[in-house]
Amino acid sequence: MVRAICAPNQFIFRGQMKLIPDSHVRLWAISVFVFIAIFVCVICNMAIEREMTWMVYPVCSLIFAWGVFGPLIYRGKDGLLISLGLLSTLILPYLLVLEQWTHTGGWFITIAFPIAVFSIIFIWIIYFTIRKTRNPWTASAVIISSGGVLSLFTYLAIILLSEYSMFPWGWISFGSALGLALLLLIAGRIRKEANNNL
Repeated sequence: MVRAICAPNQFIFRGQMKLIPDSHVRLWAISVFVFIAIFVCVICNMAIEREMTWMVYPVCSLIFAWGVFGPLIYRGKDGLLISLGLLSTLILPYLLVLEQWTHTGGWFITIAFPIAVFSIIFIWIIYFTIRKTRNPWTASAVIISSGGVLSLFTYLAIILLSEYSMFPWGWISFGSALGLALLLLIAGRIRKEANNNL
């Protein structure tokens, strides 16, 4: 008779002596749900439209997310750097292929490109700030101010590339982020001095 017991990092099946790490179980579980979702999208689209139309968006997005975040799911925090590298490398080709495949055109260079580039920069700023900065007040201020600066750059890039007339959300985000970052630095300084006086 085969019995199964759960260990902290693996399932051990007595009798067959097979080891199934939890990481494999997580990856297989996520993979099954992703491909079920893909199958449902394909069936629904083909049944209603008789051709591939809207299914391109969810199917491509599911495959992209599964491929990029697979290392993070499989290896946990040890796979974070790999997932960030894959995301940084593949996001622009993915968006370009999606634009060409769907024959929509006109949005990759003007909108998707600046948003994707500055978003990736922001993600890496968050990653290195959390790794290198031990003071939570300083780390929060750096992340928020960086978000404000990159938001302004994104806004200006979209205006430059598309010549759209847009609400000045970039300047509002920039000013709000810098103001909040300054308040966090002041609060952190006050907290530090209060702790030193105890």
